[in-house]
Amino acid sequence: MKNFTTIIVDDESHAIRTLQAQLVWTELPIEVMATATSVNVAREVLKKHQPDFLFLDVKMPVKGGFDLFHEIDLSGIEVIFITAHDEFALKAFKHQAAGYLMKPVITDELRDLLEKLMQKRWPTERTQYLLTDGKDGMTRIAFDEILYVKSDGPHSEIFMSDGKKVTLNKLLKELEVQLGRQFYRLHHQYLVNLRKVAEVSKGRNAEAVLYDGTKLPVSRSKKAEFYAAFESFA
Repeated sequence: MKNFTTIIVDDESHAIRTLQAQLVWTELPIEVMATATSVNVAREVLKKHQPDFLFLDVKMPVKGGFDLFHEIDLSGIEVIFITAHDEFALKAFKHQAAGYLMKPVITDELRDLLEKLMQKRWPTERTQYLLTDGKDGMTRIAFDEILYVKSDGPHSEIFMSDGKKVTLNKLLKELEVQLGRQFYRLHHQYLVNLRKVAEVSKGRNAEAVLYDGTKLPVSRSKKAEFYAAFESFA
């Protein structure tokens, strides 16, 4: 997977440190290549570096984040505004911002936004495996080895083609984002690999039957959408 780079611009040093820590917690391959506490410093940094992402505080002393747009060409950079003032949201998107996050930044929202931007701009760079961190070390699980994933409270159980089961300390909704469109949330408790579905029943209690014989329930509210998703991978 592509390694991404970013620059953080914020007049508050503690805010920069917090965001740096949160970027690590997202577990995404993104490196902070530089930071700046003013627009003037940021301008000079951006003359030397071309990051994939730019986190930009809106309100700073002397000059704010919007001023940077008028002083340097930011085309080719995904600009994400971060601010405690929600009244600037419309102005941010008029400046063609890629995203807008409110302070204090929530790590899950940060991760979701970055993943969406990565998938949109660099669609071929999607990870085709999950990286698990267990007591015996780190292991890669290829997407195609996964049959389905089951929610177990704050954990998720991954059921593999070889019969093995792996438990991760991640919510099902987190894995839904990571695994992408090859996997479908057909039920609040299950996420299925569409490539592993052999058939789908259309009765009152619809089920997805996998090639290994496993049957998973399909929520009534998800039936039509799931049939369409299944057909797209037929």
